[in-house]
Amino acid sequence: MRALNRILDNFTKEEIFRIALDGHSPYFHQLETVENFANGKSVVLRAPCGSGKTEACYVSLLFGKNSFPGKLVYSLPTRALVEDVCERIKQGICKIGSPLSVSPQHGANSEDPFFKSNIIVATIDQTVGAYCCTPLSLPVHLGNIPAGAAVSSFLCFDEAHVYDHMLGLQSMLVLIERAVELELPFLVMSATLPDSFIEWFKNHEEISDKVAIVEGKDADVPKRLNRHVVLRWKSKLLESEDVLKNAFSWRRIMVVCNTVKRAQELYSLVRDYLKKYDFSVYLLHSRFLDQHRKLIEDQMKASLKNPDKKTCFITTQVCEVGLDISCDLLLTELAPPDALIQRIGRCAREGGSGEVWVFDVEHCAPYDNAEMKNSQKYISEILNGKRFGWNDELAFVNALLNDEFKLILNDKKRRDRILLSLGNAAFKGDRYGVESNIRELLSANLTIHDRPDKLGYHEILRMPWIDVDVRVLQRQLINAKFWQIRFDHDENGEPEFCSIPNAPVHPYNYYVVHPDYAAYDENFGLRLGERGTNLSPIITHAKIKHEFEYQRESWEEHARRCLVAFSNVKSRERHCLETLLRLLELNITQTEGLLALSIALHDLGKLNKSWQESIGVAMGDTPLAHIPYCKRTKIAHAAISADALYPLFRKLLSKRQHSIAFKLAIAHHHHTRAETVEPYTLSWANYEKIVEKICSEYSLDASPKDIRKTEEHQKRLETSMINLESTFPYTMYCIVSRFIRLSDQDSFSINGEKLKDGAG
Repeated sequence: MRALNRILDNFTKEEIFRIALDGHSPYFHQLETVENFANGKSVVLRAPCGSGKTEACYVSLLFGKNSFPGKLVYSLPTRALVEDVCERIKQGICKIGSPLSVSPQHGANSEDPFFKSNIIVATIDQTVGAYCCTPLSLPVHLGNIPAGAAVSSFLCFDEAHVYDHMLGLQSMLVLIERAVELELPFLVMSATLPDSFIEWFKNHEEISDKVAIVEGKDADVPKRLNRHVVLRWKSKLLESEDVLKNAFSWRRIMVVCNTVKRAQELYSLVRDYLKKYDFSVYLLHSRFLDQHRKLIEDQMKASLKNPDKKTCFITTQVCEVGLDISCDLLLTELAPPDALIQRIGRCAREGGSGEVWVFDVEHCAPYDNAEMKNSQKYISEILNGKRFGWNDELAFVNALLNDEFKLILNDKKRRDRILLSLGNAAFKGDRYGVESNIRELLSANLTIHDRPDKLGYHEILRMPWIDVDVRVLQRQLINAKFWQIRFDHDENGEPEFCSIPNAPVHPYNYYVVHPDYAAYDENFGLRLGERGTNLSPIITHAKIKHEFEYQRESWEEHARRCLVAFSNVKSRERHCLETLLRLLELNITQTEGLLALSIALHDLGKLNKSWQESIGVAMGDTPLAHIPYCKRTKIAHAAISADALYPLFRKLLSKRQHSIAFKLAIAHHHHTRAETVEPYTLSWANYEKIVEKICSEYSLDASPKDIRKTEEHQKRLETSMINLESTFPYTMYCIVSRFIRLSDQDSFSINGEKLKDGAG
């Protein structure tokens, strides 16, 4: 962080923005956002498309107050948007010369599942899943590691208008209300949120004095001020002739359809003809494999930016967020106002003139009928033939969405139900329970093969899986030959799978369809109802089964290594430590001491006579903490550690719920939600000197005598998981868990020299 401090000491906010913006001066709303965060306020930022909201976010992280978290979790609605924004932030951070690390996190690119980077750019699903100790890209038993970061970081929610209004938006507000309770900053950003959304923050009794509303304007953004886009209503269906007859009057044409099938049909009708006249023609939708989607995006962007190229780009809703492109003519099917505004934002995006033609639709799907009728009426009667600017965007959104948002935001009972449902998902480790509170449009995973039963476990895992809306699959697979793939383990714990013919289609499941009923190619993507060929497993480097291989290590040596690792972890996780400090209402020395005890003694249960005997250690021998993995024991120890240490933490902490948070964090350092304590006898006293030293060093009023040494009967912990609705204890649990597990992981990289220096 010294390098970052030098940067901030030598540059003003304006100068940092100019570096990030390639020499351009910052906009007023960017500076105002940073200033509010520096003054301890959270921010709701509403500003036009392409006006640098992302830069306002990460520069705010750089200039936050001393108490500002050093970690940012930046949430977005789609995977493609995560990749684009992550790359944009990386480039900006690099230009500034900041040492902050940036990583993407979504289902197809789980680069940072433990949320270790300074800036994590994730889908909203990943953020909520992490917050609920139920990560979507990790085994559930590891869930409390990213949770510790999610509950204590600076939270940003970008493109908030795209979140499911009844679910995702409410889940976002649940996290925001908890952030306010924890005195943590948040940022909500969008171009198309109605006034009622802004008013909710202004009028919320517990939030209003802690949040600032920042509004951008066309006049503040030169390229928006010089932008002249005319909107025209076409009371007909969008057809191939509408593309072909106008192609030669415009250099850059973008066509947006409401369904993948319509986009594929249109592409097949115009592609060959336009290519004869030197047009580059591209199709992009949600049913491409990631490598093909990225290739299409890169080629399409390059073509649109080349003044000597003629380009026609046919797409779906995937264009509405994240694609930083600009066209001269936009042909789009009718959609609700928030979706249309995002599409229109891709016309003359960098300024200049352009036209948007909005076409009627035969069917309203995937949108609501009433919403589409209102949108059609407003466009045809008020916007037809007029220049469409920022004020028109706000008026359009307010006219059609203001009342809807007011009802949603003021529905406290619904939000309470979502909190309860998320809490239930956290309690059970239920991924479906998490995702069902984020969006109603649910998807399943699909691939193509004629004999899935002939594939091996790792082959089926590495098949190219494509997300498809379950409603589409339910219609398309009625008469098809397909199988559900169910992953499991055999009685020896080895992974296996089974294929179930014609099973019901449900969200998040994995399905293989016979190639007689589905096709895939890199130009069209997945086409359901057409004959194709098998897809093949993707060849990848085999993942390491364990992050480290256990070697023979004494119990005392491991405890000392964990303490050395703790000193490194706490320097990286200052935001977690500061949040825990506030919640415990203790000084920094005592807080670090409590963590040191939990980290050094998290394996106390391994001093149980039964555990040592199971690995061949006799009484009088040096007790071990680890042996080679192939000789591992199945006797549990984590819950025993927690039970034995509970009296000590109960003595040190005045509130029982705080003691329970530490107890469960220790109990869950191998498996989140473990709850059974087996009978035990701690037959070795190697922990005593460590306890005495930590208590003396950190001024803690406790001793080895406070540790419970034996329990004759099997029993259960108070609960398998702290209630997510209990904000403070749940946050403590997540943070302490993160410190224990990261220190435990990092201890395996501590070499002998470091151990001598830091064992103490």
